[in-house]
Amino acid sequence: MRVYLRDPAQFFSWLEENGFAYAVLRGYRNMGECPARGGKEDMDILLEDRAAEAVGRSFRGVSKRRGIKCDLYSVTAGHGADFVGGSYFPAALAGAILQRRVRWQDAFYVPCDHDLYVSLLYHLAYQKAEACRADATDPLAFRAYKRYGFVKELAQRLGRPYDLSLFDMHRLLAEQGFAIDPDTAARYLQNQFKHLFKSRFFALLLAARQPGELNLFVLRAKAVRRGFRQTMLDELARHYTLLAVKDIPWLTRLTRAKYMRGNKWRWGGWPVVAVAVFDPEPRWRSAEERDKEHPLVFNSRQFFKRELRDRIVREGRLYHKDNALHSTDNEAEAVGHLDLFFSPQEERAIYARAADLRAALTSPAFPVGL
Repeated sequence: MRVYLRDPAQFFSWLEENGFAYAVLRGYRNMGECPARGGKEDMDILLEDRAAEAVGRSFRGVSKRRGIKCDLYSVTAGHGADFVGGSYFPAALAGAILQRRVRWQDAFYVPCDHDLYVSLLYHLAYQKAEACRADATDPLAFRAYKRYGFVKELAQRLGRPYDLSLFDMHRLLAEQGFAIDPDTAARYLQNQFKHLFKSRFFALLLAARQPGELNLFVLRAKAVRRGFRQTMLDELARHYTLLAVKDIPWLTRLTRAKYMRGNKWRWGGWPVVAVAVFDPEPRWRSAEERDKEHPLVFNSRQFFKRELRDRIVREGRLYHKDNALHSTDNEAEAVGHLDLFFSPQEERAIYARAADLRAALTSPAFPVGL
């Protein structure tokens, strides 16, 4: 929930007078920052659930030009203060922040140092990822983050590390029991791809967390019109376990295909059939192989499509640039695209089927250090 505040101090007083628990997370004086009215900088505040609707009723009238931008988040989802369709933090973390909050210079409430450190790691690793200038595996890249000095000072007070890669942050959060769950990861990935943001960290994270690989293929109009639909489905079934096959309605093609990676549909036509697949035994590629081409394709099995494309061009007498089928690079990219073509119910069925197949696997997940 976004509101614009004329006077943050007055807002904090109103919350306290009404008995609402809150904590300023970021972007205000406790971090040495002072957002201006009508400015781009914002402050982030965590509220107890019952406060969200009351705030929405009482603080919606200030215009953007006359107020300080303030993003509000509730402890649990469904109170009008969600983040990307769900709660901002795991409920246990959000609850701990409000329970252990402390007063800053007798002016407003903030998380205690421990909870502030953990909440910053969660925000940076999962909600920002590479957008905060941190790298998936290089801890020194984090020094380019605009609040690095604040994080370093906070970490030193706690005796905690501060030169951190995104995987380092993930491991620290996992130790606290706050590693991102699959549903939240899916929401974040789908939001990232809608904003044309691709995270190497999320790609590596999903590949490394569990065995097997989920992927997404689309069959394209020209090859399907020439009669190769079943040929392509048969080839996919030979290499993968098919989880779902769905014809893509015309309106969906028109409105959503542009968001799929690549989105260059000139040679081969629009995507007309979406196929979710699962590979129980991925052929993991080494770092050297990925450095040569396609750095985010971890599983070499999908390269079977090159031969299939050439075959369809020959047999269908297509133009040599016509691409008969297209795929996402990895599981994170597949998850980020599923909602373009599948309903929420269909998505859940795909994830459930993949989970059932994974339960029987003993093959290793992707080794990040490969």
